[in-house]
Amino acid sequence: MTPNPQRVAAQYEAIQLYKQAEGLLANMDGLVRQASGGRVKTAGEVIFKKDMSGDASQWAYATPGPSERILGDFNYSPKNMKPLAKTLRATLASLGHVLSAYHSFAKLKSARVSPDGALGGKGFIQKISDMRRQFMNTVEALSALSDTLYDEVNAPHWAAISRQESPQAKQDVQDMIADVEQIKNDPEEWAEDQIEDEFDDEPDESSMGKTASRVATRWLEAT
Repeated sequence: MTPNPQRVAAQYEAIQLYKQAEGLLANMDGLVRQASGGRVKTAGEVIFKKDMSGDASQWAYATPGPSERILGDFNYSPKNMKPLAKTLRATLASLGHVLSAYHSFAKLKSARVSPDGALGGKGFIQKISDMRRQFMNTVEALSALSDTLYDEVNAPHWAAISRQESPQAKQDVQDMIADVEQIKNDPEEWAEDQIEDEFDDEPDESSMGKTASRVATRWLEAT
């Protein structure tokens, strides 16, 4: 088959143009390096982040946020402190219950409760290994949320306006913060105590041992 002269000529011209473009780019790069003393600088902040966007099993491990906030002259109203404290208390309580649930679930031997390594019914079936990861993701998410809310509630910009609150509102917030500090000390222990009081559960040997240890600790602290 005889080559088409026009096509050959067009290909030759395209190759020549490509070589010329490469030469121009190389010359421009050389001029930039010469002007900057051999260093090419890029403006901006360098942040190292672990990319987990493609890992569906690690959905709670989000990339870190900015290191600083721009607060400005924002008007912090005292009436908004109470819902923040209430949210923090509920988040820590949730964290305690999820920790208790995870530790109970982690002790289960899959072979004793499932013939196929899964749980659930029609439409709601999950692998036990996946459920353990879901529990850990939930713990991580609630832990991160509670840390952020705790930092916010104790931030100086809220403390500065606390004196503007009514006595009753201030007392309500103080009571919530006291609850927060109690739960934050050991969320799982708090949750287990709540469950025992609410449902009158029969404690197992491990919980009896933990209870005895807590009683002994409190007695030593009191004496």
